Amino acid sequence: MTRTIPLRLAKYIRSLWLSETIITYLNIDSQGHLIDWGGYPRHYGLTHLVKGQPVTEQVVFLEGMLPVSRTQVLQFLSLEGGRYAHVHLVPFENGTWVLMFDATSQQQQQQKMQQQLNDLSLFSYRQSQLIQELESARRQLAEEKTQLEQASELKSRFIATLSHELRTPLTSIVGYTKLLDEVQQADVREATYLANVKTNANHLLTLIDNVLEQAKLEMGQVILHPTVCNVSQLLAEMKALFFPTAQDKGLAFETITAKTIPMRVMLDELHFRQILINLITNAFKFTQQGFVKVALAWQEGHLEFAVADSGPGISPVAQSKIFSAYHREDNARGLPGAGLGLAICHHLVQLMGGELTVDSALGQGAIFSGFVQAPLAQTLPLNREVELSQEVTILVADDNAVINDLLEIYLKEGGYSVIRASNGEEAVNLALAMQPELILMDLQMPILDGYHATKKLRSKEFNKPIIALSASTLATDREAALRAGCNDYLTKPVYIEDLLLAVANALG
Repeated sequence: MTRTIPLRLAKYIRSLWLSETIITYLNIDSQGHLIDWGGYPRHYGLTHLVKGQPVTEQVVFLEGMLPVSRTQVLQFLSLEGGRYAHVHLVPFENGTWVLMFDATSQQQQQQKMQQQLNDLSLFSYRQSQLIQELESARRQLAEEKTQLEQASELKSRFIATLSHELRTPLTSIVGYTKLLDEVQQADVREATYLANVKTNANHLLTLIDNVLEQAKLEMGQVILHPTVCNVSQLLAEMKALFFPTAQDKGLAFETITAKTIPMRVMLDELHFRQILINLITNAFKFTQQGFVKVALAWQEGHLEFAVADSGPGISPVAQSKIFSAYHREDNARGLPGAGLGLAICHHLVQLMGGELTVDSALGQGAIFSGFVQAPLAQTLPLNREVELSQEVTILVADDNAVINDLLEIYLKEGGYSVIRASNGEEAVNLALAMQPELILMDLQMPILDGYHATKKLRSKEFNKPIIALSASTLATDREAALRAGCNDYLTKPVYIEDLLLAVANALG
């Protein structure tokens, strides 16, 4: 007859607060013989239990465990059939009770949790590795950023130096050829030679400007400086500039100015001139017969322009890439240029608040047209310019004697008196001694450069206008000159009209 579980043992079981069902129990005497059992021993593979026989021969896991003097718990004991149990060995009177609780689901959950912990540990390790890699990459990027910034600074300085070294002699070439063209009484052959010098000098200047302009665009250093511009005169200069090219190639070259164009508008003339030169140069480059036409019109603050040619035309595929820097079509191979002109035009037109488009088809020529912002400008009365130039002394400071000569010629044609200095220190001494009404200050000079000369003059309360002269077109150099105390900034080559207008504005 099966014995009931003693009350004290039942209370022990309830104290465990287990939700699992008690699968089975074994009652063992002090000699280690099986007295009785209950529940479901088959659940754990205990199929041949015999009362009165040694229990260790029937239940293997109890080998060496009996007798017990205090309660012991064997957790997650592995049994037959893949089962796991929590086994409690409870001493009672002259024997031992063995209580077995199913723990298979708990074991599975524990294994699952352990696997998750292992996965989490691996994830944490990998995350730590990634953080280290990211930190290493961050440090490397920071180092590369520093190197790029240093390289960019060196590039800017190189461009400024290159600009000065190239544009300064070109200032002389362009200026003197223009003066010779105005005063010469030469035969046809000499006139042709002079025209060729002027054309090639301007072509070289255009190439240099394009390279420098692209570098500035890449660095985001192009800043617009609108001034009063005579658009009709600008177009006339374009016609004179490209007339020899048209003659050499046997092309008809026509410039058309609409009657609606005002006498003067506010425009960054230097950059708009560059746009026209690039577009016209391209038109002549690709056109072998027929014509090149340039047209300007104005309405409601917009200066409209169009450059048309009878060249080979442009395919739709090429049109989609034509405003990309350094892009050159197959038919451009062997022709001069670096593939920068149209990209620069497109960017400059956008900076000037406008738009540039191309309309073309193969065999039907091309038309590059667009517009830029150009509001009306207030103009000075004619007698105002004459009045400003009376008995005005201007100090010209430039270490290049040829440039000094050229600027003196320009200023004397405007009716000004000129004194000269060949370095910054001499300029400071002459300015303080003679108090000229205005100074044209070259920024790159020996002994004392133009920046420091200007600062020194301002510190000594010289308050007259100072116009900086520089071959650099970098915005950083312009800003540095203005911070030093200059009132205006002119880039070389300086054209006589631009110079006299800047002087008049400064004095006015």
